[in-house]
Amino acid sequence: MMDLVVNHTSDEHPWFIESRKSKDNPYRDYYIWRPGKNGKEPNNWESNFGGSAWEYDETTGEYYLHLFSKKQPDLNWENPKVRREVYEMMKFWLDKGVDGFRMDVINMISKVPELPDGKPQRGKKHASGSRYYRNGPRVHEFLQEMQREVLSKYDIMTVGETPGVTPKEGILYTDPSRHELNMVFQFKHVGLDSGPGGKRS
Repeated sequence: MMDLVVNHTSDEHPWFIESRKSKDNPYRDYYIWRPGKNGKEPNNWESNFGGSAWEYDETTGEYYLHLFSKKQPDLNWENPKVRREVYEMMKFWLDKGVDGFRMDVINMISKVPELPDGKPQRGKKHASGSRYYRNGPRVHEFLQEMQREVLSKYDIMTVGETPGVTPKEGILYTDPSRHELNMVFQFKHVGLDSGPGGKRS
């Protein structure tokens, strides 16, 4: 089983190095770039690691989205070139004999295109935008495309890491008739012993 991380790349990845060079670079649209709004970030989303989900880049004067570390810029799955590149990379490893993939935060690859502000959280500078990127509007379409283009051609198994997915929603990802994933693991039970300040309290 191989870990497949396709929601984001490293900021040291050749695609991102090219993407940040200029607004008209061929790789610019491989990532999610936006101008600031009223002198601030494009929206008020909080990174899953804390702080803003946006990082300002002086080279072009715009921000890039990172739902996790600022060193992990999010890929733009709305770009069909990105999807094709990901599928070719998957085939590369499957042709080497990999038996399957554990798919990192796979339910976050589709974002609401308008990237609206999240609901403000009391006492916090940034807001959770998770309703706009967990189980996004095209996530099932993207996974079904992945199944057609890659997964269906190999005798393998897949398991998706799906934070914020309920058991009921998990069925949508794993129903064999939908041709998406074999299994998911979600985190409904993980928060049962969290304190008032979250999982580490």
